[in-house]
Amino acid sequence: MKNYNILTLGASGAGKTVFLASIFKQLSIQGREGFFLEVSKDQQEKELRKIYSEIIAEGDWPQTTREITDWEFICCVNNPNLENFPVCKFTYIDYPGGLITDILKNEKNYFDFQTKVPNADAVLAIIDGLKLFKFMEDKDLIKPDVNKWLQKDLTMIMKLVFKCKKDTPVHFIISKWDLLESRYKLSELRERLLEKVPEFKAVIQNRVNAGCPVRLIPVSSIGSDFATLQPDGTMKKNPGAIPKPFQLEIPIACVLIDRVNAYINTLQSGHQDSHQQVQDKNIFLSLYRQIQYFLNRKADLPTPDREKRLQEVKDEETALNYLVGTFLDHLQKFEVNFPKANLGGEIILDLAETHRQDNLLNPTLTATLRGHRNVVCSVGFTSNGQTLFSSSHDRSIRFWQVVSGKQLQGMVRERSGWVRANLSQDDKRLFTSCEDNSIKVWDADTGKRLYKPLKGHSDLINAFVVSPDGHTLISASRDKTVKVWQLETSGGKLIDSLIGHQGSVYALAVAPDWRIFASGGSDKRVLLWELDTRKLLYNLGDHPGFVKVLAFSSDGNILVSGGYGESLYVWDPKTRNLRYELTGHTGAIFSLAISPDNRILASGSDDGTIKLWDLSTATLLSTPTLNGHTGPITTLAFSPDNQTLASGSFDRTIKIWKLV
Repeated sequence: MKNYNILTLGASGAGKTVFLASIFKQLSIQGREGFFLEVSKDQQEKELRKIYSEIIAEGDWPQTTREITDWEFICCVNNPNLENFPVCKFTYIDYPGGLITDILKNEKNYFDFQTKVPNADAVLAIIDGLKLFKFMEDKDLIKPDVNKWLQKDLTMIMKLVFKCKKDTPVHFIISKWDLLESRYKLSELRERLLEKVPEFKAVIQNRVNAGCPVRLIPVSSIGSDFATLQPDGTMKKNPGAIPKPFQLEIPIACVLIDRVNAYINTLQSGHQDSHQQVQDKNIFLSLYRQIQYFLNRKADLPTPDREKRLQEVKDEETALNYLVGTFLDHLQKFEVNFPKANLGGEIILDLAETHRQDNLLNPTLTATLRGHRNVVCSVGFTSNGQTLFSSSHDRSIRFWQVVSGKQLQGMVRERSGWVRANLSQDDKRLFTSCEDNSIKVWDADTGKRLYKPLKGHSDLINAFVVSPDGHTLISASRDKTVKVWQLETSGGKLIDSLIGHQGSVYALAVAPDWRIFASGGSDKRVLLWELDTRKLLYNLGDHPGFVKVLAFSSDGNILVSGGYGESLYVWDPKTRNLRYELTGHTGAIFSLAISPDNRILASGSDDGTIKLWDLSTATLLSTPTLNGHTGPITTLAFSPDNQTLASGSFDRTIKIWKLV
């Protein structure tokens, strides 16, 4: 059984021991992580339980580490027959923080570090999240405690990290992430560390240039709401709160995967190896082949999901194979959620999923719908997916049979052009806007208007969305405002007018729980709002040009923005981190749609093309770009069953694409 020696480096109070105790508690039973940890020594297990009890108990926090300890964890897999298989061992070498930062005072200890660091299988450099928070808040770096952390604690840790060999992964663990996540993005922390800490920048540059794995990994041993930051800089436990650890499995997964890839990258041919080196080489080569299999770089076969892989576990070899796939699952999700976490080395993405998705997709144009006499402004499907509605600058709203492509009887006509339309979830009410700056509500079956128009905007309405229950409507306009309306059976009334944008508001998108919504406009900003209070929560940052379109995924975990600048931006609306940027279009992005199963993002551009993207891997699907329109793509919509995509264009046509 392969043992991985992991050296933990961090100043006193950084949270090293709490981190290890929480790992033990969180991963002591096999759950959603897909594996569990056993402590090989009874006395160590008792000690970890004691530390964790002190964490959750009211009062003081556990004391800092006082002696060097090798914490031994055996990583195991439990199959459906409840058979346990030990797969590998992780030995965490925990040093007292004072010993690390005061290293030069003791030559003997310094010599110990000189030998331990280069021989480690991985190094975890713990960056104290509380001190990092203070560092971020102190913009001018004038506070003594911040400068002490920079000049002493962080500098000494960087000196030790600098001694790591090329095949040693270095993972900077940002502890106490619960303090940072609501205020800062990981990308902001990364950029400020690189800008203000020259030792950190030098270490990163050297390792990146050498092709060494190096990551920033945010974790929380206790999770949000367990403790509150006090004015004096201490953390006070909240009475009755329960720890909710965050991402503790990621450092474990990164150790094995990064160690294997680093070893392979430094493997020298023709080198005379010792017996132990030959054994290690065989282990790493075998693991590397398994990694490649799961990434589908060499194996042209779909990868089974985790549950099916677990059913195949019958011995230590199959358990190891399962564990590799499970670790890759975790890393793929982590790198999507934190795209700026990888500072150097290979990025792990679930290419197997791309392979499966590509095989399923075979888009074909099945119909071109003609009838509109001007730009098609919006399209959408009814709840059963059998009928399509469309609106146009020609003032009309039309209905079409999807299968045959025939226009159905009954057409609603607005008073003026640039008509946008939407349908209630029960398909009974049709909502429209046009150049008269109002919103109208119609009976979708009879085409009769139900009540007086909603008036309040002083300029063209560019977008509006209606809640699933039909009681709330949000609209955005060239008049720089976003308005919230309450809809009743007898009419609608304006609830609030939100001012935050400095130019025309072009785009709206609402999270599926209707608590948060986003708006974007000509001021190049995407703003997040809380619907109940109508408070502005956050500005996602400047775009290179006007923000024309926004889309939330149906699970609320993804927000996509686009507009002038040819790129798509994929955000995590909860952490407000930019997950990744998608490039490929040669014109502005005018339309977006996310499939109901959250697998595919469709984008339409001023370049006249439609591109399909795999949201899980941030890659353009290897299906052909959808060409067929002769003008910019103004609107896109997926059918409820994910099987069909409808597009509308400046060329006055609607096209129906069968995806599967």
